[in-house]
Amino acid sequence: MMRFSRAALAGLSLLGGAVADEDIVLPPVVTNPNFPERLLVLLPGGLVPNENYKMTGEAIQNATTDIRLTVVIPQVFQRLCIITCPGKSVCSPLKSRIDDAVSKSSFKGTKPKEDTFIAGHSLGATCANFLMQGYNYEYAGLLEFGGFVDLTGDASIANFSIPVLHMAGEVDGGGARVSSMAGLYAQSMAFADSHSLEESLIKKPVQILEGLDHSDFCPGFFVTKTKDCKSEVTQDVALDTIGEVASAFLHLNAPTSNATKQAAIEVMKKRLTFTKEMAEPFLTAFQLEGAEVASPPAGVPAGPWCNVGQDTVAGLSPSDAGKLKAEKCTLITGGLHQFEHQHTNYSIKQDGSLEVSCFTAIEPSPHSISGSQFSATSVDCKMVDATRIAEQLKVQTNTSMSCADVNRKAVEVAMKMLPAKSLKRFQEKGRGVCFMEDASAPGNIGPLWVQSSIKLEETKECLEVTSMKLISDIHSYIYPGNHYCKLLSPAAAMDWMMTDSHKPFPYPSSERFEAIMI
Repeated sequence: MMRFSRAALAGLSLLGGAVADEDIVLPPVVTNPNFPERLLVLLPGGLVPNENYKMTGEAIQNATTDIRLTVVIPQVFQRLCIITCPGKSVCSPLKSRIDDAVSKSSFKGTKPKEDTFIAGHSLGATCANFLMQGYNYEYAGLLEFGGFVDLTGDASIANFSIPVLHMAGEVDGGGARVSSMAGLYAQSMAFADSHSLEESLIKKPVQILEGLDHSDFCPGFFVTKTKDCKSEVTQDVALDTIGEVASAFLHLNAPTSNATKQAAIEVMKKRLTFTKEMAEPFLTAFQLEGAEVASPPAGVPAGPWCNVGQDTVAGLSPSDAGKLKAEKCTLITGGLHQFEHQHTNYSIKQDGSLEVSCFTAIEPSPHSISGSQFSATSVDCKMVDATRIAEQLKVQTNTSMSCADVNRKAVEVAMKMLPAKSLKRFQEKGRGVCFMEDASAPGNIGPLWVQSSIKLEETKECLEVTSMKLISDIHSYIYPGNHYCKLLSPAAAMDWMMTDSHKPFPYPSSERFEAIMI
């Protein structure tokens, strides 16, 4: 199949924007009456013409060998399914729209719990999730393309009552980026631990697709709204990959032959190898933010990250470093208000070493639904400062060590955790990280520091990182002997290196992207 340039196809999409979409019905490619009949409804992403999903639907059909598969791609109001399905309790307008579109096909199934699968891309994946919950999971399964179900609660992967497939591209620039898929992968693997790997690959598979971006699911429409990266595979490869994984899921959840199911399991296992390579480093990085890592990779500290910060700002010489015995920094999970009221402590031990206590809080990304999925916006640390350590140990310390010095270590550690392929891409093409001088909270006031934020500013050259600090040395009248930092998370550094550092700056609008994507 010839690959048209995305610019040309997108131009056709934009020209057709003034014309209302029409429901698309793709009749089965396989017509053997001995094979089961199934329906796949594919909900378009936000502002994407449903015509741009026709090739995706055909790719899934062509890869689905043992099922008479009808694909319906409904047009949705103003190309925004969320208008007619803003939540699980108000999804009936979208349901009616789907039923109307399906009525235009020759599909005659009457048992959606057995014969109907719902898929959605991007915003369509959100609507598909709401639809499932609103209609009590009355379908055979859900396929989430570049999107995901609830991250916690009754509709999370762990508790989803019907089979659900998640797949997204390795260079997806939106919410379904690798760092997000990593958390979903962890849930899928937890299910495998309590059941079996094969059962997880049938009921709750999560797959990161090598080289694909967010826009590969809607060929010809580059999703600038999502700030996508650029695909690293041809359109043919992307469609073949999507078709292979989606059809494997359909084969595994339909009455197909044992041979077909075994082949589908092998597809899922093969794809899982790459998914694991991409996801597991992020799981280590997430843990490192606020907990101790049991078996960190070579060159990666055990954490928690604030302990790395404490060792850094202590400013001890290599010969004196062993005299500091920092307890594992206590993670405060009750929010910044509770974190505000935690205070460091210290004591000299009989062997002459200094034991200090420190505290950490994780500030979740504002883009995270649950606060547990994406890398943290910052890791907040309350640590003992170098003047106190010098006073207690009666040694000289380097009092110039800064939060920025800890941020440099975050980037060093992130580069050690990145998959080799991702590291190579970043080193060859990515924008770097610039460490700016620490900024102080107004008046050096503790509560104002707690409410302040780390500054992450994207430029043409790099990501500029400015930590907020609060230093009260031993001569301070208020809580003397402390060094507070809002730090860059190693996971956030990995996220930048793997995804956002590869986007053009400034990012193109929908009117400008054609020129750079040819």
